[in-house]
Amino acid sequence: MKKTFIAVALATASLVATPTIASELTQQQQTNLGKIESLLADNPELIDGLLTNLNMYLVQQDRQAEMLAKYQDWIFKNPSHTTMGNDDATLTIVNVTDYNCPFCKKLDPVLAQLAEEMPNDVRVVNIYVPLKKQDVEGLGTTSAEFALNVWQEQRESYDQVHQLLVRRPQMHDKSSLTRIADATGTKASLERQQDTRLMIDKNYQMFTELGMRGTPAMIIGDEIIGGYMPIDRLRPIVEDQLKKLKSEKDY
Repeated sequence: MKKTFIAVALATASLVATPTIASELTQQQQTNLGKIESLLADNPELIDGLLTNLNMYLVQQDRQAEMLAKYQDWIFKNPSHTTMGNDDATLTIVNVTDYNCPFCKKLDPVLAQLAEEMPNDVRVVNIYVPLKKQDVEGLGTTSAEFALNVWQEQRESYDQVHQLLVRRPQMHDKSSLTRIADATGTKASLERQQDTRLMIDKNYQMFTELGMRGTPAMIIGDEIIGGYMPIDRLRPIVEDQLKKLKSEKDY
């Protein structure tokens, strides 16, 4: 992806891709590059604006790489985050999510299916960022904090709590959280825990510094993918990342 944008930026400046750069592109990328060159040759007024945007994109990518390195341990080595799948799986998909976000709830079963289909290859780490509702009126906590407290205090009840939180189509309120807690015997986890609140705050800090704009968002390898994605589109991305990891390991 990055090489493609660099090649396009050079095409913007010269309208000619060098043989070295062209050799690094796929056939489809070379075809697309040719189309871009033709478009810019016919519309030279676009060149300056495009080059500015490409430079901004590359700066943003460098910033994201820096922040991913900064939060590496927080994301991947923190047992306080809830997870799906095998802890020893080859690839970890980071799911930045919110129990009050309808598209997050739609993505959750997609990720669960991937983890089930590829038990040796895929693990999911959930990073809760409750953007939709910071506090539930009458409780002084959030659905995310409730889930994290259950994960820490009553791990055996977490899956049931999680599924009930995901299944509710509306935003959670005091009534819905209380019903779930009563049904699962986890009422004590509705109490705000300082450590959990601090964890949510750091999740939000990470979310902001990575330049994310909403939930859901996924981190797969060194790429950040925003928004919901159905399994038929997500599976090839995961498979490509697994091939890349295998290639790096063999090398």
